[in-house]
Amino acid sequence: MCTRRSAPLSVKRGVPQGSVLGPVLFVLFTSDFQKHLETYCYSVMYADDTVLVTSHNSAEELEINTYISIGMAEQYCSNNDLVFNTAKTKYITMGKKKDQLSELPNLTKVEEVKHLGMTIDNRLSWNDHVDQLCARLSSAIFALKRIKLISTTAATKTAYHAIFETHLRYGIILWGSSSAQNLQRVLVLQKHAVRIMAGLSFPDTCRDAFRILNILTVTSIYIIDAIVYASKQTLQTHREIHSYNTRHADNLHLPAHRTTLFTKKPSFAGAKLMNMLPHHLRNASPNTLKRKLQDWLLDYSVYTLEEFRDIC
Repeated sequence: MCTRRSAPLSVKRGVPQGSVLGPVLFVLFTSDFQKHLETYCYSVMYADDTVLVTSHNSAEELEINTYISIGMAEQYCSNNDLVFNTAKTKYITMGKKKDQLSELPNLTKVEEVKHLGMTIDNRLSWNDHVDQLCARLSSAIFALKRIKLISTTAATKTAYHAIFETHLRYGIILWGSSSAQNLQRVLVLQKHAVRIMAGLSFPDTCRDAFRILNILTVTSIYIIDAIVYASKQTLQTHREIHSYNTRHADNLHLPAHRTTLFTKKPSFAGAKLMNMLPHHLRNASPNTLKRKLQDWLLDYSVYTLEEFRDIC
């Protein structure tokens, strides 16, 4: 500080904070972590954020695999002079048998956990995530009101894309299929933002304003992301599965399922939406599908999935 310098000290463990080498050294330090645990669990690592995922049909086997995975993670950290911070380590259980599992010692069990900006609850309802999303969007609306008072519509629209739509789009392929109520909650806030940009009052409809401002509704954004995701999966058509020449032979085959939760998977929900598309869109090349969907949905400004089904 100023002209004074502290005495140099050697770093005996970990990596120096703030250094450009920090991320590289951290990756080198933990590069074999996933391979070390792959027998008993699936690990997801993003920077210094690590998640261990274990699954099994048997509650007893799941409990054993989880104990072993945690133990191996602790041992790995100990062998590499890393600190396993139990205070910051939490776990969440999902599935029909989640109540049959014993609590893990020294770890906190939670009903929801935040990972990479997504709030995941133990029922995968995404309600908690949408609650937090709506709070962020409400703050963005307040900012848009201020910007509109002192600036142009074009500047306000730029701010909308920066502080509103970026939050809205993040993870929509996951929470967008959770429930119609969650989509509608976000749509109400989006319509509020569009009214601000278009200078409309609350009794006025803003469906035309979406088209004029060239803005997709949250429902349209979800539909596009889900369909584009499904188009990249290796899904078979009915024609590829059987030889019957039916009118739905070119539709994507939807796998059999037993639970409603399965229908909310991005691959299933996206394939179901893709089967609704007109043929000229369904047969579009992967390189042009997204752009054609955007142009088509901008003309309709759909508010609900039922409206999308009707225009198809």
